[in-house]
Amino acid sequence: MIQEFTNDNYESKIEQLLASILNDGSESLKSLFKLFEVLDSPIDPNDLHEEYTVQNRKVIVINSTEALKEAIDTIKTAPFISFDSEQKPVFKKNQKSHGISLVQIANDTVCYLIQIKQIEDISPLLNLLQNKKIIKVGIGLDGDKKELYTEFNVRLQSTIDLVLILKKLSSHDAIGAKRSAAMFLKQNLKKSKNMSRSNWENVQLSDGQIKYASEDATVVYDVLIKMIQDYPFILNFLPKLP
Repeated sequence: MIQEFTNDNYESKIEQLLASILNDGSESLKSLFKLFEVLDSPIDPNDLHEEYTVQNRKVIVINSTEALKEAIDTIKTAPFISFDSEQKPVFKKNQKSHGISLVQIANDTVCYLIQIKQIEDISPLLNLLQNKKIIKVGIGLDGDKKELYTEFNVRLQSTIDLVLILKKLSSHDAIGAKRSAAMFLKQNLKKSKNMSRSNWENVQLSDGQIKYASEDATVVYDVLIKMIQDYPFILNFLPKLP
């Protein structure tokens, strides 16, 4: 069903790419085997000497229409951005979703935390998410896509979901942000369950929320960059832009 919301067909793309690499028998094949080894090797926590951070990026909380417009004008020139979202949790069975509270978008220099329930006009953000000329990379985007469509009638366009790519190449059921950071960046992404279940509708985000939300978004960007550097054939997964 979610396939209706995007033109991306990862399974077909991956099968075609694997066939091409195997037929090629060159450095790409060696790179592919190296990737298989990385994906299926156990992770030793003792090897993760460094904690993941947003590095030198500016982290900016956006809570007004004017600030949102400025942020979108700045980031829309990037060739691709990372994307994530947060919702106020529900704790009772069959309780209605509160909807998206926070949207995170990031590139190599900045991460915006957009408090959409506090912004009168979020159309600049919705236009960005629907813009086919800007690639959005994320991890486990199915839920985000469904919620955006349900809540705003918006189809998230030109996406790369690392979960879908890595699941096709690995024996693991799913490889999330924490494992991706460990495998490709050799860094420990700290994921607090208490923070993930915190109230994302807070008018004033806590320092812990800001850290959690920004790292959740930027780690995806950094993992993809590292994958492209180490395994250039991953570029074949990028959507063809109009």
